[in-house]
Order: sequence, then structure tokens, then C-alpha cells
Amino acid sequence: MKKIAMCIAAAICALSIQAKETPLSLAFGLADSADNLGINLEITSPSFARDFIVLRIESQLDLLSAYRNDPDLSWEQFSSHRLGVAGTGGWNSDTARLYGEFGGLAVLPPRKLTDDAAQFGIYGLFGFEFFIDSDSASAPMLSYYLEAGTNSIFDEAERIPGSPDYYSGFTVKTGLRWYP
Repeated sequence: MKKIAMCIAAAICALSIQAKETPLSLAFGLADSADNLGINLEITSPSFARDFIVLRIESQLDLLSAYRNDPDLSWEQFSSHRLGVAGTGGWNSDTARLYGEFGGLAVLPPRKLTDDAAQFGIYGLFGFEFFIDSDSASAPMLSYYLEAGTNSIFDEAERIPGSPDYYSGFTVKTGLRWYP
């Protein structure tokens, strides 16, 4: 098993050495995840596999806004966390690129929804990244991004009548990504 892991790590390193690399990035954004308001932070790895693939980890503070009419549930705080792989189709122009992403999702729901400490699922999205042109070649890159996709958790909110899927559904995110 160690030999396999070392071979995979060596292959990833070799691919990233040959590639024109997109550097590590940090991002801040706002989200609407299945009608729940979210504020997120993310870290994206440097690209590898010829500037095609990146790994992304994201944490999001969510506010349960899908149940605004229920004063006991309205605006309850919880968190969601994503670990995914994004692949880009390359640069569409000098300042824009399109990408797709999928991965695992962990939600730490409020106690008012479920007895589960954590619920797990998957997500998928596509995104557009628009780079802000800078006058200096040494200046860090900054981009504005828009993402749309879907979340699907494998559990329900059994404490609410009807046991709804409170975090499964359409997701939209926007924010700024900084490449130091």
C-alpha cells in the first residue's frame, strides 16, 4: 500500500513539474445552498496534471433560511464542509476560464433538525472565473467567480414534520479568489 501511495505521489509531482502551474489560491464567498444562506472560505491547491486539476477544501457557515416562517428554526446556524476535485477546460480567453468540480460534503446540522452529529453527501458544480487584469506582472492575481450546482446529503431532518432534505438541492456561489 505504501508503494502505491508513493508511486501516485511521485506521478502527481512529475505532472505538476511539467505543467504551467496555477498557484495556490484563497477565496471568500457568499452562497445560497438549497435556500440556506452561507458565507464560505476556501483553499485551492496549485494545479497539476498540466494545469488541469486542482484540489479544493471549503468550509461554510450556513444560516437555516429555508424555514423563515418557523420561528424555532429560522436562521439557525450550522456548518458545511467540502473536499473536492476541480478540472478546468482551459482558458476561454486571457481573463476567463470555465471549470467543473465534484466531491464529498459533510454537514454539521443544528440539533433542532436531527440527532446526527454529522451528515454526509456529495456535490457537483460548474463555475466561471473572471480574472481582474493588473498593470504589474508581479502583482497577485485576483478573480471573481460564479458557481452553480447541486448538493445531496444522504440523511434527512427527522425532527421536522415530513423529514425534509434541508440541504439537498440547487446551490449558487459567488466571491473573490486571490492567487498570492
